[in-house]
Amino acid sequence: MIELSIIILNWNSKKITEECILSLVPQLNKKIELILVDNNSYDGSVAYFKKRFPFLKVIKSSKNLGYSGGNNLGVYNSHGEHILILNNDTILEKNFIREILKNKDKADILGVKNYYYDHKNILWAIGSKLNKYSFKASLIANKKPDSLKINKEKVEFIVGSAMCINKKVIEKIGFLNEDFFLYYEETEWQIKAKKAGFKIDWIPSAKLWHRAGFSTGGGRTAISSYYLVRNRAYCIKEFSNHKLVSYFSWGLEVFMRIFYGLFSFNVLYSKLTLFGVLAFFRKEKGELILRGKIHKD
Repeated sequence: MIELSIIILNWNSKKITEECILSLVPQLNKKIELILVDNNSYDGSVAYFKKRFPFLKVIKSSKNLGYSGGNNLGVYNSHGEHILILNNDTILEKNFIREILKNKDKADILGVKNYYYDHKNILWAIGSKLNKYSFKASLIANKKPDSLKINKEKVEFIVGSAMCINKKVIEKIGFLNEDFFLYYEETEWQIKAKKAGFKIDWIPSAKLWHRAGFSTGGGRTAISSYYLVRNRAYCIKEFSNHKLVSYFSWGLEVFMRIFYGLFSFNVLYSKLTLFGVLAFFRKEKGELILRGKIHKD
């Protein structure tokens, strides 16, 4: 019987993904399956990983499904009682999996302690919270030094870099919304999980180091701005109880992003921010496509 299915998503990131897998390998056993979902890479990733790690279950998608679709594909092909969604841009502490398995029944959805990859004791996040008025998600403990006090912090949601999920949650509410493609998808899913009565918590003893925003460059790239703006608006539309205030706050964020792009002479950033707004009003979802071609930032 498979106790834990670990799903790693790869897109043209052989060396980064390999580093993640190498931190995992010593922690695996017969009750753990490791699934690599390749989001239609063009750098030879599939052949490379099949040869480098013969024990890997490699699933190649015929197109880039984004974070949501790629992880969904992995979940659909998993057999574990629990699912661990793991970003490929993470490095795990040597007892990470042991701590996950020891605490897997603490809650239905569990997060971990995330440090910055280049700052070994500085936290990237232990989770996130959502402002009920602005409906903007923010990281908890971001840029703080680790401490015993932080271990007692409560989280509203967990971050998508590592999510341990009891499969019964997915069986009841489904998994990530593929309309989102990137960003806010794990928040939207966790809102649904909470509404269905599932519990969210985190494991302070499960630690990893995260190259935050590696695949997209983080929230300051044009492509990230597009998805953040568009998908936050969809979350407001579906869940906010203070829509007037939420949309006003969203409009301010849009203005500041456009201003940032113009001030930094990054016209593409301003342009794609505006495209994110237009996409919301046009009800466009999924991956951004420009002039018939998928946009690559």
